[in-house]
Amino acid sequence: MLRSYLIVYPALAAYITIATLIFVPLTWVIRDIRPIYWASRQGIRLAMLLSGVHVDTVGLDQAWSQKTAVFVCNHVTNLDPAALFFKLPRVAVILKKELGKIPLLGYVMKLGSFIYVDRAVGNSRHKAMEDAVSTLRSGISLLIFPEGTRSKTGQMLPFSPGAFTMAIEAGVPIVPITIEGARELMPPGTLRIKPGRLKLTFLDPVDTTGLTASDRQALMERVRGRMEAVLAASR
Repeated sequence: MLRSYLIVYPALAAYITIATLIFVPLTWVIRDIRPIYWASRQGIRLAMLLSGVHVDTVGLDQAWSQKTAVFVCNHVTNLDPAALFFKLPRVAVILKKELGKIPLLGYVMKLGSFIYVDRAVGNSRHKAMEDAVSTLRSGISLLIFPEGTRSKTGQMLPFSPGAFTMAIEAGVPIVPITIEGARELMPPGTLRIKPGRLKLTFLDPVDTTGLTASDRQALMERVRGRMEAVLAASR
């Protein structure tokens, strides 16, 4: 849709610039990230409104009832993080280092406790894992796409174990989430956003209390199975 390029992205760029100029200094003064987080959510709200995208939710209380959690979701488009960030309580995300270089936005994400991975550095993933566990223990939840990349077909890709290792080490629950409809609104290989509806389903939290590294595989399979069942039921 042309309005993605003529209206949505220019409006979002202008909003990010203005919000950063206002809320970053405010954060420095009051030493509290919440104003930036609030402004970020409003920016996503604006983008969704201009794009004509409506986000329906099922079981959203499962997310907000957790003090700290690892949220895991299937991943099909660049629209997924925005939809989740719009609906979830405060979360941090693990990102590739290159995204931290985006002017203004990269700095804001760093202030929000986002964690960067430099794939060119051998021990960067291990360092990111340590930072993520520390973030969870400090009371900030994480949003992770365990497939590691977007699925081009819409079918879930194999999971990486990182999210489950973090949850076990930090002793926090995992909240599985499925996203449906996003692929139709933002087809692979394009930045165009079509008006329509997508659906987020929040499943019951999976407790990790007492689990060890030896339980990681079974935990991962259990979570994946529950997500696959939800996606299969809607086909």
